[in-house]
Order: sequence, then C-alpha cells, then structure tokens
Amino acid sequence: MADEHAAADRFDHAIAWARQRLAQAMRRRRLGPLTASGAAKTGRPAAPAAEAPDTAQLVAATLLLGVCALPLMAALDPQVGGFILGVLALRVIAIRWPGLQPGMLVLALLTLVGGLNVLDAYRGVAGQEPGTALLLSMVALKLLEVRSKRDLRVLLLVLGFVLVVQFLFDESLWRALLMVALAVASFALLRDLGLPTHSPSLPRRIREGLGSTGVMAVQALPLTLVLFLLFPRLDTPLWDLGLDNPHAITGLKDWLEPGSITDLVVSGEPVMRVRFDREPALSPEAMYWRGPVLWHAEGNRFEPAAPGDFPAADVSVEALSEPVTYTALLEPSDQRWITALDMPISAPRGAALTSDLQLLADRAIDERELYRLRSAVEYRADGLTLDEELAATALPANKVTPRMRELVARWIADDPPPATVVQRALDHFNRQPFRYSLLAPNMGEKAMDGFLFEEQVGFCEHYAAAFTLLMRIADIPTRIVLGYLGGERNPYSGDYLVRQSEAHAWTEVWLPEQGWTRVDPTAAVAAERVDPDGGIAALGANAPARFRVDDGSLVGRAIRNLHLAADAFDAAWQSWVVGFSRFKQQRLLSGLGLGRFRDFGLVALMALAGAGVMLAWALWLARPTPERDPVAAAYKEFQRRLRRIDPVLAKHPDEGPLDHHARLVAARPDLAGDADAVVDAYVRLRYAGGEAGDDTLGRLQRAIRDLRVRRRPGPPAPSRLGRR
Repeated sequence: MADEHAAADRFDHAIAWARQRLAQAMRRRRLGPLTASGAAKTGRPAAPAAEAPDTAQLVAATLLLGVCALPLMAALDPQVGGFILGVLALRVIAIRWPGLQPGMLVLALLTLVGGLNVLDAYRGVAGQEPGTALLLSMVALKLLEVRSKRDLRVLLLVLGFVLVVQFLFDESLWRALLMVALAVASFALLRDLGLPTHSPSLPRRIREGLGSTGVMAVQALPLTLVLFLLFPRLDTPLWDLGLDNPHAITGLKDWLEPGSITDLVVSGEPVMRVRFDREPALSPEAMYWRGPVLWHAEGNRFEPAAPGDFPAADVSVEALSEPVTYTALLEPSDQRWITALDMPISAPRGAALTSDLQLLADRAIDERELYRLRSAVEYRADGLTLDEELAATALPANKVTPRMRELVARWIADDPPPATVVQRALDHFNRQPFRYSLLAPNMGEKAMDGFLFEEQVGFCEHYAAAFTLLMRIADIPTRIVLGYLGGERNPYSGDYLVRQSEAHAWTEVWLPEQGWTRVDPTAAVAAERVDPDGGIAALGANAPARFRVDDGSLVGRAIRNLHLAADAFDAAWQSWVVGFSRFKQQRLLSGLGLGRFRDFGLVALMALAGAGVMLAWALWLARPTPERDPVAAAYKEFQRRLRRIDPVLAKHPDEGPLDHHARLVAARPDLAGDADAVVDAYVRLRYAGGEAGDDTLGRLQRAIRDLRVRRRPGPPAPSRLGRR
C-alpha cells in the first residue's frame, strides 16, 4: 500500500512539472521578438546596450581632431576649412547640450554637403589636396556620429591616416614632433576607452594614460630605428604619383623686367642650405649664386635663350684658384635650374652644365633635392660663338632713345677698350644721383630711359637692365644673370642659409682679354644713397614676410639665436631623416661592414634585427620583478618630504610609525595635523586590515601631497594619535 502511494506521488509531481514547462513554453511564444525591455521572444537575454563615451573622452577626441586638422586646413581651400570648422563647432555644441545631437537624417544631409563642397572647391576628388579635403571632411562627420565607445575607437584608428597625410604637405621636424605627440595622445585615449566605468579621477586618467603610452612609444624606438636604417630605400617616395606639387615655391622667374625681383625681398622663405667642405675665403656679401642666364631683349623684358638658339659649344671655365666643393640642399622651386656658387665648373649627377654656364637638372625640382657641387671663386670663362655674340648685342625695338645713344657716344668717343667703357658706365652710376630703393615708380613703356635720366631710383633689376642696354649700344656683348647674393651662416650647424630675400640680378660682359666677366652695376651706387628697407611694408602683401628684429638688442639677439638653432635642427632633420636616401643607406651599411647586403639581403637582415629587438624586449618584460607596494611607496615619500624639512624629523630604522609620530609631533607641533592624517591612514592600511584598493590609500596619498613644507614651527596643535 505504501508503494502505491509513493508511485502516485511521483506521478503527480511529474504531471505538475510537465504543466509548468508547458506554461513556460506558451508564455515564451506570446512574448514576441523583443519586448519593451529589450528581452527576446525566445527567452534569451538581450545583448547589452553599447556603452557611451563620457564627456571627457568626447572632448579629448574633438580636441585631437581639431589640432590635427588645423595644419592641413591652412593648405586646403577655405570653403573646405570652413565646413570642417563648422562640423567641429556642432560637435562641441552637442557635447554641451546632448539634446542637439544630430540624427541620422541630418548626418546624411551633412555628408552629402561635405562631398559636394569638396567637388565644388576642386572640381574633383583625385589628387593630393582634393583627396585630403574629402578625407578630413568625412573624419569630422564621423566625429559627429560618435555615440558609443566602439564608434570612438574606429574614429581614432582613422585618425592615424590623417596623421600620415600630414607629411604629404610638410616634412619638417616640427610637424613630425607634433604628429608624434598627437599619436601618443590618441593611443592614450584608446587606452582610456578600455577602462571600466568607475575609473579613477580625470587628472589621474590623463597622467596614467599619457605615461603608459609614452613608455610604449619609447619601447618602440629601437624597432623603429631598425626599420628606418634597414628598410630598402626607393628612388622615389611611395606616394609619388607624378602629380605636380602645388606648394612648390617658385621664387625667381626665368625672365626679368622692372619689378620682377622686388616682390621677393620681403620673403623669408629659404632657397637652399649650403655646407662647404672647407670654409672658403669669401665673405657672404661676395657670394653670388648663379641661376638663369638671360640673352634676348623684348621690350622691357629680358628672356633666356630657347633650346636650339645656339649651336652646342664647349664650355671652357679655367679655375684660377682652388675649386670650392660643397653640398647644397635645394628647396622645391618647380624649375630646373640649380643655383650654384658663381662659377660652377662641373655638373652633379642628374644635371647638365649648359654653354652659358647654367646648371640645369634633368627634371623640375618639385621636392627637396641634395646636390654635390663644385665651383671656382676665381675663374676665366671663355667661349663666345657668333650666334651668342649677335644675341648679346641685340637691342629691343623702339626702346633705345636718342639720349641713351648720346650718353654712350660720349663714353666711346676716344675709342677706348671695352673694359674702359664698362668702368665709365659704373662711374656714371656712382657719380650721378642714382638711388637704390625697393620702391621705384612706374616708368612707362620706355622704362630704361626714364630710369637713367629722370627718376634715377630703382632696384637691382633696373640697374642690370639699364647697364645691359648701354653696353649693347657700345657693341659690347652683355647678358644678365639672375640668382642670389649673400647668405646667412648658421653658427650651430655651419651651414649657409640663402633666402628668397637675397634675390639679385647682375650682368656679365665679354671682354677680349678676360672672357665673360661679372659686373654688378647695383654695387656702383654710392653707399649713402642705398635704402634697402625703404617701403618694405608696401611690398609683397601676400608673401610670407621675414620677421625682422634688431640684432643689437638682447631680445633681438636671443630671437635670432633661437631662430638659427631651430634652423640647424631642421637642416639636420632634412639631411639625415628626410634625405636618408639609398646612397646614404649603402654608405652607412658599408661603414658597418654590411655593404654587401642589397634588397632581399636587407629584408632578411631587417627581419633578423627586428626579431632580435622584440625578443630582447620580451625577455626584459618577462623578468621577475617584485610587486610594488603602494602603501610602502607612499610612506617612503612621506619620509622623503620630512627630510627636506629637517633631516632629524625622518624615522629612525628602529622606530615604529607611532613612536616616530610621537617624536615628530613633539619636535614640530605645527606638523601635527598633517602627520596625524598620514600616520592614521598608514596604520589602518598596514596593521588594521585595510586594503590598498579602498579609499584609505587615496587619503594617505592626498595627505602626503598636502604636507606643507614649513621651516619655522608654528603654534602647537594637539595630536589625535596616542602612543602605542
């Protein structure tokens, strides 16, 4: 009977269990796909909602993108920059008032507007500037779309591409340092996004984030150095697509007429940096840097000879002194000429020396180029063909006036040799009231006649052009040379820096006894009539002006020295980092005994060296290290601060914390309040079972930071801690 009752009970339990399971299944079927609370119909728990970044993280991302975009916006079309600034401003507004966060429809419209804005500014998206403008516009819109930490992580990864794009526009050391700082900050923000919701205070997050990513950056330096030194070098950059560089500084033109050089005198832009193998016996004021040579006179303009104007002729330059060898780092000019010290006697690799002694590169110089040059400071340049003589004595139609012919007629009346005629012309510029000034009036169609007999004021192009016409009237072959005069020596690097403001024009006359001879008519003007800075503020309003300071003052000298030091650093960066070419790599490897490695050998060597660096770091990081005790470290800092106040206040080796506290309070009652807070927290953590993870450790560290250093004891304060 008992067995029957037990079986019935088991049957009843089974029926009840089956009914319960059936009811649960029916309830699940009635729930639908998702309830209002986010639970699934199937009964499975809903996926957790995406965690949103906090305000500090959004502000940091906006600041990072803004700082990264500012250098690029200076090189982009203003309407693109305006759109990007507008999007960043909208992001800031949405951070302050989250209710104004734009929805998907507004974001879609802004995306369309951003793309059309780039198309309108550049008429396309292909090329360096349009592609950069489109990338930056879309990244700014992505920032506006951020709603979760995942979105922010994706944005920071894309920001890495924006950092790399910067070097398409500027390869300077200062841009590189800025990009490294932004990269470290972006990795710090990525680390912060991985912290739990209840993270430490904001200053501590910033300090720990920048500290850890800075350590990682330092750890990456050896591997970076290995890749830089051993990665096989290419003859051209990977991004060289054959497109023109829109940021090349043209500087000198290949023609001359009044006003063509004057606009350059306010430009502080560098033309080239020169380093001599051995310092020449030549002052910077006597350094003539030779550029285009002009032959043909058309109206008021002088132009160079066209290809084929002169039959090929042998170039004959005899060096009368020891030639000067030097290295010249030329800035991009989008022109072919290489400005070399007058007179170049040989052509470097990738260039040719023409019959009129110009150095011409095989292609336009649209990026920084390093050339090894050789010149003769004292020389004799022979060689004058019949075609060249005809071109060097030709006069422009309707530009030579009777007054000009009458002036020359007086100089040649006694049939003097050409050298005497040249000297009489120079004496004329010196004795007559000619003035040297950056501002010269518009002299009309017959500018040279007005300059010689009426205005008598002008810049180097006026003197060179007028002198050339006068010599040609006297039937003396004369040509004009454009280039630069002078240079500033940098005492930190030993280089000479030549700027656009040193642009100059002079002439060369053919003298039978001497060949082509340099004559600078501008130098003939009397010193008291030279006004090089007159009216400089009115010139080149759109040019990057050189900041001028008085070198005689203490502040002026300090600014000038800082400028020269910065220029020396930049020159070293351009030479050893940006200019680290295939040739320099092979020369370095040869010096290390690794010159036999080429291409695949370099790849293998790079892989082995990189693996060695990573293995060394792995072993270093895997070494056993004692666990750091934050409580002991804090108490040690407390003792260090006490020693700074008075060495006798620090704890003795045989002294406990409470005994030390009693002695400290007795010796310095003014420190009782600070000492009470420190020792109370330390005793709780070390002896009363407190843990370093609770707020007691924070109170201990804050109390130590707040410890005031007072040399003189103040009024006594009763201590709250007793002696144990």
